[in-house]
Amino acid sequence: MRRFFYILGALFLGILIIGGTSIGVAAYKGRALDAESKAFVDAEIPRIAQDWSEAELLHQATPELRNSTTPEQLDWLFNGFRQLGTLVAYKGSVGGSLISYRTGVGETVSASYIAKARFQNGAVTFRVALLKQNGRWLISGFHVQSDSIVPPALRSTGA
Repeated sequence: MRRFFYILGALFLGILIIGGTSIGVAAYKGRALDAESKAFVDAEIPRIAQDWSEAELLHQATPELRNSTTPEQLDWLFNGFRQLGTLVAYKGSVGGSLISYRTGVGETVSASYIAKARFQNGAVTFRVALLKQNGRWLISGFHVQSDSIVPPALRSTGA
């Protein structure tokens, strides 16, 4: 019976060591992913928004995002964004990354950020979603929110 408890104790100690090591590695890896995803967002948002470059967004987009929109839709959206004028100040992003594991899919690394910027004609809040694919961060979602953007239908009527 005593031998059983020694073996059980050794197994429990091994599980604790493996679990603790895994948590430590995940925390270290998570901090590194947070830093690199934040750096990516803080570089790309000003690059895209400076001239509202559809090409820059598409260059950094996941294949799924590129395939979910047409050039006409992007042109319509970005023409609306251009009424904000030039980028005056980018205030940085807040958010972080997430590592998830799914059976049959494996590891997925994603990140989500909210960033604020001031333009010549108003303030903007960006919501950006990222995926890390083949060792590279890509934009999987790009949302722009501003009270200063007037929808095209209202612009044409002068309302």
